[in-house]
Amino acid sequence: MAFLVLLSIVGVLLVLQYLMLYTARHCSAIPTVQPSYPIVGNLLSFWNNSSMQAFWMLVKSFRGVDRMAKMVLGPKLLILINHPELLQKVLMNNEMLDKPFFYDFMGLGGGLVSERDGKRWLMERKVLNPTFNTRMLTSFLSIMDTRASKMVANLRSVADGHTEVDMIRFVGECTLEIVYNTTMGRNANELPGQRDYMKNLNICMVRIGERMMNVYQFFYVFYRMTSAYTSDLAARTFCNEFSDKIIRDRRAELQEEQKMPLKTDEFERKSLNFLDQILTTKREDGTEFTDREISDNLYTVMAGGHDTSALTISYACMMLGMYPEIQAKVVAEMNEVFYDSSVPITLDTLKQLEYTERVIKEVLRLFPPVPFAARQTRNELVLDGVKIPPNQIVVINFYAYHRRKDFWGPDPERFDPDRFLPEASQGRHPYAYLPFSAGLRNCIGIRYAMNSMRIMLLRILQEFEIGTSLKQADMRLKFEVMLKLVGPHNVWLKKRVK
Repeated sequence: MAFLVLLSIVGVLLVLQYLMLYTARHCSAIPTVQPSYPIVGNLLSFWNNSSMQAFWMLVKSFRGVDRMAKMVLGPKLLILINHPELLQKVLMNNEMLDKPFFYDFMGLGGGLVSERDGKRWLMERKVLNPTFNTRMLTSFLSIMDTRASKMVANLRSVADGHTEVDMIRFVGECTLEIVYNTTMGRNANELPGQRDYMKNLNICMVRIGERMMNVYQFFYVFYRMTSAYTSDLAARTFCNEFSDKIIRDRRAELQEEQKMPLKTDEFERKSLNFLDQILTTKREDGTEFTDREISDNLYTVMAGGHDTSALTISYACMMLGMYPEIQAKVVAEMNEVFYDSSVPITLDTLKQLEYTERVIKEVLRLFPPVPFAARQTRNELVLDGVKIPPNQIVVINFYAYHRRKDFWGPDPERFDPDRFLPEASQGRHPYAYLPFSAGLRNCIGIRYAMNSMRIMLLRILQEFEIGTSLKQADMRLKFEVMLKLVGPHNVWLKKRVK
């Protein structure tokens, strides 16, 4: 009986693979990632791996790709692209806004990251773009600074010059409070269960990352048999109930506020947080977002605003601890711009932190928060003369891509913020650096993230000298939707002599 079942599975794979290869027969000119085997292709390389093993397997696959290659996972074909000319052609193509099936694993349907239908996504993005306008971003600066100052105060008790501090714990709490304040207009202390929300959201991210990297979990029937599914379901249930209550409560509050006399000042009248914006925004056809759509977008903004910034600043602290001479340059610039406590944090003063921005950019180059992206062809796509038919998956690996020697020099692993000097960037392809993706489906919160990261790094370095015993070569990474470090982001802090 078992033999017959196995024979049936092999037969189905053969039929599906034949259909796939026939449909994508033009792709035969694209070299195949090795090792590849009959029937299963590259499937065995992504079977029951840990998130770290799967991450490095995919990085290794991309490192051998100059422009384009293909990977065959049983009946599924993936096109790997690794050159800026091709990435520009894909990411700037208005017909390349669709995303493939594994974005469904997020379970966030209509969220800005997970929405698979490109045309539907484009309509949603146009509606949501005003939620990150300059006026709103300016209003968030004081919130970001207040929370960063609170983080610094919490760090003082462990800043003895030798105690190892896992920065992700402190920075993560700071970004959590920032995102709650700016996204939901709530003081972080007013929401019972918010820490559990982020803990459960992290569980969801871990499970999504593991599922994306393990082919046997692609099939829902198999995924349901795993313990990962059980913990994923419990975490999602908690998060759904938490966000749904916030949405219901705030919707009721807004209905009550609408009964109050209107203020004359539009700026005063308009609430400056994401939740209120999306609750009161209407599409072109006059319809409002449903509670499910609002919840999906809250998930997206919460995870994106919290995790990406927390990870980047934690990596930045580690790198500055490893390179004290770069840390000294950052501090010198900060002291020059913020020479007195009376100098306010504004968009203008933050823009003057040019070297600091180059440091953050270099951290993002080496440790892009979201290391992979994918698109699905809606129509025929021609790359390097090869006709790629509709419904094919195109995959990008930003981690490997940002380490191309032809764009970043003979030692791309070296931490060097001066790579982003104007003279060093001259002649570099504009699509050689994509930490927030590019094109229409780029990150909506780029300016928000950069502002919060500059403020957090400013307040940390004004107060502390950072050191670490860790070496860059010893850092081990894994994929959990975001690029995570295996182990703590350990540094030591010492009160800075001013």
